[in-house]
Amino acid sequence: MKQILIILTLVIAFSHSSTAQERGHGMHDHMSEKFAAQKISFITQKLELTPDEAQVFWPLYNELEKKKSENREQAKILFRKLRSSSEGLSDKELGVLSDELIEIKLQDANLQKEYHLKFKKVLSAKKILTLYHTEKQFQSMLLKQIKERGRHQHDEQE
Repeated sequence: MKQILIILTLVIAFSHSSTAQERGHGMHDHMSEKFAAQKISFITQKLELTPDEAQVFWPLYNELEKKKSENREQAKILFRKLRSSSEGLSDKELGVLSDELIEIKLQDANLQKEYHLKFKKVLSAKKILTLYHTEKQFQSMLLKQIKERGRHQHDEQE
C-alpha cells in the first residue's frame, strides 16, 4: 500500500515538474518544483489516500492548483502595474485596478467552493478537512524553512 502511494506521489511530482519545466528554466522554477514535490509528498502522507481516491483526487487537486496559480499571476501583474505607475494613475484607473483585484479574490473563493464540491465526491469530510489543515501546516513549515535559511545565510555573512 505504501509503495503504491510512493509511486503515485512520484508520478504526480514528475508530471508537476514537467509542467514547471515547460514554463522555463531558472532558480525560481527549480525551487517551485522542489516545493511542489514536497507539498505532494506531505499531503499524500497526511491524507492516507487509498489508490482509488488518489487516482481521482490528484488530477482535481493539480487542476485547482493550476487555476490558483493563474490567479496569482494575474494579481502579480496588477500589483506590478500599481507599483510602476500608481503615482501617474487617475482615481478612475486605480478604481478599475482595485476592482480587478477583488474579482481575482472572488475567482479564488469560487474555485475553492467548486473544488470543495468536487472533493466531496471523492473524499470523506474528514479527509477534506485534513487536506485544508495539511495545506496550512505545509505553508507554515515552508515559511519556517525560508526564515531559517535566511537566518543561516545572514549568520554566514557576518
